[in-house]
Amino acid sequence: MADTMKNTLLKNIKFAYNEALELIVSMGMIANEEQIRTWAADYKMELDPHALSYHDEARSLLSPHSIRELLFFFQYNFFHKALDFAFYESICTCAEPLTAEAWIIRLEKSPAEKVVAEMVYGVYCDKLEELLEGNDWEVVKKDIRLMTELVTRTKPHPEVINAHGPLLECLKHPEDTKQRYTHLFKQFYRDVFSRWKEPLRKASQDASRWYEEMFLGNPERFIREVNKNEPALYDVPTNFHVSFMTQFGNHCLFFNTAESERVGTVIFGVHNDLAFGPAAEREKTELFLKAFSDKRRLDFLLLLRKRPHYGQEIATALGITPAAVTYHANFLFFLDLIQLKREDHRLYYHLQVDKLRELLAITTKVMLDEEPGRV
Repeated sequence: MADTMKNTLLKNIKFAYNEALELIVSMGMIANEEQIRTWAADYKMELDPHALSYHDEARSLLSPHSIRELLFFFQYNFFHKALDFAFYESICTCAEPLTAEAWIIRLEKSPAEKVVAEMVYGVYCDKLEELLEGNDWEVVKKDIRLMTELVTRTKPHPEVINAHGPLLECLKHPEDTKQRYTHLFKQFYRDVFSRWKEPLRKASQDASRWYEEMFLGNPERFIREVNKNEPALYDVPTNFHVSFMTQFGNHCLFFNTAESERVGTVIFGVHNDLAFGPAAEREKTELFLKAFSDKRRLDFLLLLRKRPHYGQEIATALGITPAAVTYHANFLFFLDLIQLKREDHRLYYHLQVDKLRELLAITTKVMLDEEPGRV
């Protein structure tokens, strides 16, 4: 059984740099810089100075109009994705990684209505049933008028509520929207990304080779301990894009291609070895205590103490969105307090009881300067 899983992972997962993906990741990071800084602080990580230099240079080179356009398409929530989901879909459904220039040409050839429909999906992906009101998404996404009516009647989740007005604007003027995002990508590529693309490629590919060696040495362990996922998740062809701009994190995206084949993309932070590797005892203690500074993370663990839960169950029980579940789960993954396992075609979060005991013991040692169990 172990050999079967290993062979499946080796067959389905490949590491390949995708320049087009790095382009839009970098644009999203700039548009959501404040959120990214908060996330980094939560993880006690510092953003790479070169990444910050990229942010600063981009803001200095872009006109005020271009920055407004960047925010229009990317600013809503880096972890949820909203209007920018359409761009990820356009890139990740290609069979092979694309250069930024090749992808922009591909995007220009895509019908405006199709791209806008993917924007709708991005904003409502975790509220799709309510949006559709019993209609079939495959039918709705081809009908701009019907999509507009449904979007008008349905508010998105609070995390992306600010995307509601811009989305209606895109639905009302799809061709104008196409001209806007096409111009934005061309300008951003010419003025900013082209100056950085080779250093970004080198940094990402150097790290990719190292992570690929780690993966090949023990595929299942890599997926569980570094990617923080259940190996059974990768039962379809999946590309790991090691991203310098992402810095750290695991973002899994799955799409159906035009041929109805399911494919996956993982945007894998270049510094994940620091984020998910061993930490000093004091740092572990600080992060362990930080984990419970947010009541929802404590409730998350108490929920799992009873039994494993899948994402939507947790969202319903805690009164938060599935995207918020993922956000809090990432923090708990960082401490190895939870793990994902596939059961009955769903991914369930499991509490790592032994790890919880270990962290409690480390906290006792650090806080009281004594070994656990000492009287």
